[in-house]
Amino acid sequence: MLISRRQRPPDTPIPTILLGGRPVPLQTSLSILGVEVNSVLTFTDHIRTIARKAAWKLCCVRRVSHLLDSQGITTLYAAQIRSLMEYAPLTWSSCPPSYLSLLDKVQARAQRLIRLKALQDQLLPPLQPLQQRREVAGLCVFYKTHKQHVPHLAAL
Repeated sequence: MLISRRQRPPDTPIPTILLGGRPVPLQTSLSILGVEVNSVLTFTDHIRTIARKAAWKLCCVRRVSHLLDSQGITTLYAAQIRSLMEYAPLTWSSCPPSYLSLLDKVQARAQRLIRLKALQDQLLPPLQPLQQRREVAGLCVFYKTHKQHVPHLAAL
């Protein structure tokens, strides 16, 4: 993958890289440990994919919601959907807020579904906002770097 700040590839031809005598094709994006990175080092495609997967999973939960109460839907949401939307949140700092709002929309739909299934007198604890969870993840890394002197984070 050619990493550049340019939005389009350069006009000069890129030399072919050979590995074991075979040419290695140039990629526009690369997926490492479930995080997709494109050639301009943004995570917009990754966020869009995560939002699409989360919306699809929420749709599946909605289809079986007639079999569940609000607590069951909350448990399924936390285990299957929210965990997907909270994986590697520190890498998304370069992503524009408009893309991160796609994830917030999925959570808002889940909250509406949970409220619909709740009993009239049942108090539901609100779900923590995803932006707050991202900020907490950043603060945890900062704390580990500053206070715990973790060697592999010392360069940060």
